Amino acid sequence: MIVIAVAGLMLAIALPRIRDTLVKRDVKSARAALANMYARARVNALQTRKPSTIHFTSPRVWVTAPVGAGLDTVGAVVDLGTLYGVTITASAATITVLPTGLSNMAATATIVVSRSGKSDSVMISGYGRLQ
Repeated sequence: MIVIAVAGLMLAIALPRIRDTLVKRDVKSARAALANMYARARVNALQTRKPSTIHFTSPRVWVTAPVGAGLDTVGAVVDLGTLYGVTITASAATITVLPTGLSNMAATATIVVSRSGKSDSVMISGYGRLQ
């Protein structure tokens, strides 16, 4: 009984830290997924020589590119809320990557990923640099 009581006490002490670590990991993973989506848009724009647009609608992110007279989704729509339980807040609803690899913005766009008080951000400059 003493062993079970000690194990329960240790678990009660460690559980909040474990939960906090899991939340931090999910936020960082969602940030990496955002960076990958931007890289997908940039590579597609460079390869096809047509602009690609990354769309942010919390918690979903997707890339579109012109095909014929319309638009087509490049890859899949990624739901960061389902995958990581996060919400995203973007300073711009869309970012277009030009065929040169540069973005169409004069100012830096910031995308914030947050969950349970923890947050991380991705900043994309007008030159297309990820920070």
